[in-house]
Amino acid sequence: MSAVDSTEKSTLDPTTFAVIYNALNAAVQEMSLTFEYSAWSSILSQCRDFSCAIYDAASPPNALCVFDGLPLHINAQPVTISEIAKFFGDEIYDGDVIMVNSVYYGTTHCGDLVVACPIFYEGEHLFWAASTGHQMDIGSPIPSSVAIQATDVWSEGIQIPPIKLEERGKLRRDVLQLYLENVRYREFLHGDLMSQVGSVKTGKKRILELIDKWGVETLQQLSQEIMAYAGRRARDDIAKWPDGTYRSESWVDSDGTGMKNIAIRCELTKNGNAIQVDFTGSDPQVRGSTNASWATCQTAATIPILACLDPDIPHNQGCLEYINVIAPKGTVTNVKWPGCASDSTIVPSDAMIDAVWKCLAQAIPDKVVAGYGRIAPNAFTSGYDRRTEGKETPFSLILFNGSAGGGACKEYDGWPLMYCPGSLGGLKFISIELMELHYPFLALQHEVRTDSMGAGKTRGGPGLIWHVAPLGTPQVDNYGYGDGMFNPPFGLFGGKPSDGGAVYRINKDGTRTFFSMIGYFRVREGESWVGLSTGGGGYGNPLERDPELVRIDVRDGFISLQSAETDYGVVLNLTTLKVDHGATQQLRKELVRRQSIELVVPISADFATYYKQLMKPGDIFELNPRPPADVVWTL
Repeated sequence: MSAVDSTEKSTLDPTTFAVIYNALNAAVQEMSLTFEYSAWSSILSQCRDFSCAIYDAASPPNALCVFDGLPLHINAQPVTISEIAKFFGDEIYDGDVIMVNSVYYGTTHCGDLVVACPIFYEGEHLFWAASTGHQMDIGSPIPSSVAIQATDVWSEGIQIPPIKLEERGKLRRDVLQLYLENVRYREFLHGDLMSQVGSVKTGKKRILELIDKWGVETLQQLSQEIMAYAGRRARDDIAKWPDGTYRSESWVDSDGTGMKNIAIRCELTKNGNAIQVDFTGSDPQVRGSTNASWATCQTAATIPILACLDPDIPHNQGCLEYINVIAPKGTVTNVKWPGCASDSTIVPSDAMIDAVWKCLAQAIPDKVVAGYGRIAPNAFTSGYDRRTEGKETPFSLILFNGSAGGGACKEYDGWPLMYCPGSLGGLKFISIELMELHYPFLALQHEVRTDSMGAGKTRGGPGLIWHVAPLGTPQVDNYGYGDGMFNPPFGLFGGKPSDGGAVYRINKDGTRTFFSMIGYFRVREGESWVGLSTGGGGYGNPLERDPELVRIDVRDGFISLQSAETDYGVVLNLTTLKVDHGATQQLRKELVRRQSIELVVPISADFATYYKQLMKPGDIFELNPRPPADVVWTL
């Protein structure tokens, strides 16, 4: 019997239910704070690229609490824990701490290390405490945990199947040393790993305290009722959506080895209270790193659906039971061994999420969003810090500072700094002050980019300008791992797509070298690089946007005067910036006559032209540039 069918009527009184459920929230929050405050590397301590959760010991495990975890991690963790349980069977003991990063054992990509701790009480395995943390390095041939041009699992980095870091409460020094001998920055990585272990042990401690206070039976009953409650609410919500089959297509820019415009095809069928997401027909898996793991596929298919449910519904197995995901092995949506999935959580995950959103737009238009900017033009950056005379220190960091805007929905404009649809705004970027203090960089510009978003009745969230130069280091190596420059965020119901952004290096002679979002580029002292992130897509006819909102956007520098007129049909006084209502009404009548409204725009691949328009004589463009032979000598 499934969790959602096991009980339809709560046997815990509402007060007890609420008290224990909030205690679980507090426990996971403490896990997150333990991880964040004790982590060593910026990707965890500053950017917060991690997630913590508590699960029961069912198969598949049910999430009791995920608190503020990133959707791309949390929806995948049950897959990972199921693989751990399958791998060890009856050989899971009290005091074990288990780690895994292999996508063929249920993780999202090899850069996401999962650490899980079984929670026993009086000899019985009842729960799991788990955390997923994006590592700064995973031992690939290049100094990055996203090996952008890897072509198989052996070139991604160390592959860790489920393995016990601690067994029955005792640290396995051989396992720890095996891990540390295969990664760069071992002091930092050791600190991060111990932070992650401390996080799950914190969760274990708090759950045992709850059991001591409330008893095993009460906690188990709460677990069942959380599943039943979430399942009942999700089932009722989904049942209200119209039955039907909806199809869509989206595209990945490139695979890291030269292949462009890789197709993701999605068929979503809603029947009663059940949804099936089928990626059959998507392109075959590619040679490069942009294939989805099975865990990432599950995440990409379910995130948009869960986002359309009532936000009060807990996101757990009770909801997921009503969503069935199909993705044939050997396609870009479900990689077959020994294919590479190093960039899986972003590319192709973001395009897969887009495809599901496009299907949902046909079924429940009032609940969906237009296209998000994908996580670009961000990069892993590494080199030597030589700011102190006679001393050099190898460093690596991930700069999320160029991250993109979110798509608009029916009621609201898109948010800035949404990073990617898989994180839904849950990531952070390192502050300029901390970056310049700890790393050899100088930030030259960091601001909202005018006209970067798609116009609409509600507009997309803005993109950014991120301009940075090395300072105190002869050179830095950058490994871009993003997407959406050729295939920009889509607009809905008359809303316009955004422009896709761009990234380029300003060379010493003043020329510029443009790069695809996946690719390597080196920047030396005296040079700098510019990331122009895209905004999100617009929703609804921009000629129906309140002219006063258009005026405010012009005043704040979000859109230009030209965009106000050509996209929104709003005429402003050039001196006072007040709306000329008569001229606006006349212009909008003229623009409406020439306007056509489409469900989704664009409907074909390789639509973006923005980066091409930026290029001047003497500038060049490089698709998926590869690291030079001497790149490893910089570390």
